[in-house]
Amino acid sequence: MTALFEPTDPPALRRLAALDFEPLVRHDTPEPLPRWRPMGYQPGLDGVRALSVVAVILYHAGFPWMHGGFFGVEVFFVVSGFLITSLLLDERVTAGSVTLRQFWLRRARRLLPALLAVLAAVAVWALVFGSPDQRWQLRRDLPWALAYGGNWGQIAGDVPYYAGDPPLLRHLWSLAIEEQFYLLWPLAFVALTATVRRRTSIAKGVAAVAVGLMVLTFWLHRGFGRLDVLGGVDRVNFMYLSTFTRASGLLLGVAAAFVWQPWRTARADRPSDAAVGRRLDVAGAIAVALLGCIAATASLTAGYVYQWLLALVSLLSLVVVLVVVHPAASRIRRTFGWRPLVAVGRRSYGLYLWHWPIFVFAGATHGSVARVAGALAITAVVSELCYRYVETPIRRGALGRWWAATPSEVRLRPLAIGVSVVMTLAGAYALVGPFDRAAGGTDVEFDAPPGPTAEQSGGPSSPAPRALPRQVAIVGDSQAHSLAINAPGGLEQTLVLTDGSIDGCSIYDGGRVHSSREFDNSFSICENWRQDWARAAQSADGDLVLVVLGAWDVFDLETADGTYLTFASPEWDRYVTAQLQSGVDAVVDAGADVALLEVPCMRPQDVDGAGVPALPERGDDARVAHVNDLWRQVAAANPGTVRFVEGPDEWCGDPAVGSDLGYRWDGVHVYKPGADLIFESIAPVLAAL
Repeated sequence: MTALFEPTDPPALRRLAALDFEPLVRHDTPEPLPRWRPMGYQPGLDGVRALSVVAVILYHAGFPWMHGGFFGVEVFFVVSGFLITSLLLDERVTAGSVTLRQFWLRRARRLLPALLAVLAAVAVWALVFGSPDQRWQLRRDLPWALAYGGNWGQIAGDVPYYAGDPPLLRHLWSLAIEEQFYLLWPLAFVALTATVRRRTSIAKGVAAVAVGLMVLTFWLHRGFGRLDVLGGVDRVNFMYLSTFTRASGLLLGVAAAFVWQPWRTARADRPSDAAVGRRLDVAGAIAVALLGCIAATASLTAGYVYQWLLALVSLLSLVVVLVVVHPAASRIRRTFGWRPLVAVGRRSYGLYLWHWPIFVFAGATHGSVARVAGALAITAVVSELCYRYVETPIRRGALGRWWAATPSEVRLRPLAIGVSVVMTLAGAYALVGPFDRAAGGTDVEFDAPPGPTAEQSGGPSSPAPRALPRQVAIVGDSQAHSLAINAPGGLEQTLVLTDGSIDGCSIYDGGRVHSSREFDNSFSICENWRQDWARAAQSADGDLVLVVLGAWDVFDLETADGTYLTFASPEWDRYVTAQLQSGVDAVVDAGADVALLEVPCMRPQDVDGAGVPALPERGDDARVAHVNDLWRQVAAANPGTVRFVEGPDEWCGDPAVGSDLGYRWDGVHVYKPGADLIFESIAPVLAAL
């Protein structure tokens, strides 16, 4: 691919003309024509990769000052589109055609060894040391990862990329998109270059497709909540993970490669080119600075990301790529060609593969400097060993040479060992069953008190209970889910439950909460919570909806439009009350009555397997009491359709129960004994409402 040839050779001229190299191919002059110069190695591109992977790692580490580090992946996409297409163009001209088999073989040598090493290491570690939840996640994710379909697996499985308890292979979504590109784009390249003569025409067509995908992303954000046309998948998750909505960066790089080849003609020592280079240096510096600002401030779930910012990042990334490959852009090339930066960039693939599972295993995803430093040290060592002894030798053909030089009976030994390991792992994961972290605790039987007190039922006398069992839909956040799935045995004689909860959601359409522990939760997946409550009411035959909230309602709030609301301020109270009232209205309009369960005093604790750390605001009883006052106000404003239902006194009054992890596995979410405690207190009231 690095060979040069003289363009006076007729076959070479035909190949150049077929790709519309009119500036170089002149049939009306006897002057010597310049030789075709392949792109060659561009160290600056490795420097770009290095900064990109650093941004992604810092984002995954959970540092609040790197909210937008996920955009580093978009920079990778632009680099890949430009680089792969430039290499294909070089091969098309120098060899006369593209050998797809060799292209895919090179990609396999580059990508598969490290991926398989990571998958094997993660699978073994999770079997030995991992939690049941992690093993269940791997059973679901490993087939998708092996097929390079991880992004579609997360979409189809409704696994939010921004979930509080992230899967071990969550980061493989981007590699899946790149591999899908490597598979499909060479086929399209061969077809286009065989049928379209002008390179500029191909570039315009590809750029038009990229712009069309940007418009599609904008339309998806504006036009849908949950994408019913795709089976009700989460909109933000789809926009962030899908190949269609993320291919625009790849395609911009592709389009640019057809028309931007400055290494063929530009020279840094030519005055005219030097002037161009100075302007390019300025443009590149501005683009890098803007990308840095975006990485420090953007939020993955914010609407503006998909409306326009993702497209802007793709364009800024393209500017950086175009500048670092221009011979005259000396300052940018020198900066991104700095040897330590290039060394990191050459290892960026392995660093990206290894860092995320190591961070999860080490608990280094919540902004702890000490944990992140330790996890980074382990990542650096492991990825370097993989780079030196797995990636590099196989990429250079060591495996093929060993195979050719080794007798067949010797070859079979490592092959048999490898097959045995794979079969053992596959068998082990085939035996892994579904796991729900919220389900558990000692089995208990429901033993309801004889009836509600006048205070509990909201009046001097209780109305006669309706026919039992009564249909009750439970809506709310993960506390509601825990209560629904841990119902005690025998409760079905009194209450038949439907789980209408949405994990991670309260009564907010967007925005986030802010904690003093440098943790925040985004509500971008919650924008259709009212419709979900109404559907749950309909599933209960219009009878009764029990609203269980509180875990996300004791924090400062940042609304979807960026307004910051301090807890218990008048503005906060008005906003939260209005949000709850809108949910109540949706349920009542669906024909059901509403019971607002008292928010319990919480005793949060850091527990293995919890997606959320012990947030101090949840343990503040004064905050809980204030939220309950608001719930009572909403109930009083809706007489006849809404009741405030008090829970058991033990959560606040009995430290032995309130802090017992047998009742609430993390001090917030109930297990079976905790659910039984609640239902024994509230079931008579619900039956009488």
